[in-house]
Amino acid sequence: FKSYFKITWRYLWKNKTFSFINLLGLAVGMACVLLIYLWVSDELSIDKFHKNDSRLFQVMENRVNADGILTSETTSGPMAKALKEDMPEVDLVASVYRSGEHIFSAGEHNIKTYGQYAGEDYFKIFSYPLLQGNKNHILMERNEIVISQSLARRLFGTSENMIGKM
Repeated sequence: FKSYFKITWRYLWKNKTFSFINLLGLAVGMACVLLIYLWVSDELSIDKFHKNDSRLFQVMENRVNADGILTSETTSGPMAKALKEDMPEVDLVASVYRSGEHIFSAGEHNIKTYGQYAGEDYFKIFSYPLLQGNKNHILMERNEIVISQSLARRLFGTSENMIGKM
């Protein structure tokens, strides 16, 4: 092993430019393979914590505007109803729209945060844990809201007994 190492070292030292180019190519190739692997594994692990992750699908919408075609993650509300009525293999549908920044107020606390509008089947489809409430009876009315535990703590100082607070 020692003699192989000496021979290799002598050859590399004798042909410095050639060795540098080869080692640089090997390093760049290995870095690219590693980055591609990390990207693919990240893409394949998205939403895997949901109970029925193999049955989840996302509908995206193409919109034509002056600059070309814009593909959007959000779809219109009637799309959810049409999918459920026209396609018998679709069990549950929830339209989701990511909204801009909103100000939430409770007492003296005013907090700016982002949110999204979601259909009534949202928590039946996704298996997010709920601290309070029944996932079968939330988001049924237009004036209902679900907030995260961290937002509840920032607004109210606690995350317990949140149901019904203004």
